[in-house]
Amino acid sequence: MRKLLMFTNEYCRAKICQFLTTSCLVLLAVIVIFGGSSSWAMALRLSPTSGISGEVNQKLSEDSSQTVEKKEFEFEPKSGILGEVNQKFHDDYNKRIKKIITSFKNPGGPTVLVLISGNLTVYHNGKIKEHQFTPALFHKLKAIDHHPISLYMTLQPYEGQKLTDEEVEDLRTRKNSLEKTLTELKTLENLKIRSWYRSILVNQQSLLEDSIAYIDKVLVEEHIDSKELNNYVNQVRPKIVVGINLAAAQELEFLNDKIKSLQADGLLESKGKSPYVVICSVHQARHGEIITQYFEHVFNEFQGNAAEREDRIVYAESIFDNKEDKALRLLAAHILDQEISLGFFGEEKRLQRDALMDAASFWLWEHAMEIPKLTPAIKTKE
Repeated sequence: MRKLLMFTNEYCRAKICQFLTTSCLVLLAVIVIFGGSSSWAMALRLSPTSGISGEVNQKLSEDSSQTVEKKEFEFEPKSGILGEVNQKFHDDYNKRIKKIITSFKNPGGPTVLVLISGNLTVYHNGKIKEHQFTPALFHKLKAIDHHPISLYMTLQPYEGQKLTDEEVEDLRTRKNSLEKTLTELKTLENLKIRSWYRSILVNQQSLLEDSIAYIDKVLVEEHIDSKELNNYVNQVRPKIVVGINLAAAQELEFLNDKIKSLQADGLLESKGKSPYVVICSVHQARHGEIITQYFEHVFNEFQGNAAEREDRIVYAESIFDNKEDKALRLLAAHILDQEISLGFFGEEKRLQRDALMDAASFWLWEHAMEIPKLTPAIKTKE
């Protein structure tokens, strides 16, 4: 029995030793295999105790910051691949615009007439010449039509009110200015001037005298009476209309003389093509604008509305004081849009109306009963 127990104990110890030995060998094999692998090496490098993990984390942060930084574009979408594609379109468009503008100033390029406030700049065959088609005196006489409107705008908000000291002083200054203008006009009576000048001269003098008399009345009363203000407006209105009519006729006569002179000198055509005309104004396009009407007759170009009407004639809004660079860019865009429109749609003026116009018209017709209706404001003179 005793021998049997001893044999059993020895057997158990042997088995335990065998198990431990096998386990150690397996663990040693695992260490050998992974110790030579890149993953194990990376794990050691990233160990907090290795001192390398900080370096790697910094590198990852730098890469991450470079990835997060996005390029912002001028137009929507502001970022991403679609933004990049869209920006490419605008870049290509602007390159073509610059090329067309350059052609205006080069020999053999299209002839361009830019009209700004009585001044005419002609771009023809690589040369640029400036002309004045409206005399300075014309502008001075036409400017007199503005002062009654200015006086009305100043006084109308104070109807029924007593004038302050500041407003009284402003009227005295205004009266003094009008009196000096009247004196200057009277000195022109003895000059040898055209008959139309004399006609408008007499009309403008009368207009000034009416305004001075009204200001005198207001200064005495120091009060803005609505009835008297309306009487003043009714008194000067016919003279304003006369001044406008005389000015329009003479402006067209001056312009026509200048255009005929340019035509006689061979400065209105290039390679058998008519010139482009850019009419610039400080404000939005007025219906029936005088210079536009003139060139519509020159080119026999009357069809369409707004930009769709424009072919050789382009109207540039909010451009003043000899800003030819903006005027030429607008014309270049006009020419390029027509070129693209003809190439894509087979219709030269398709892009001179809103690209969404046709679809919008159909949608509005289809949903006419769903669109809210607001009562339009009715403006009346109180």
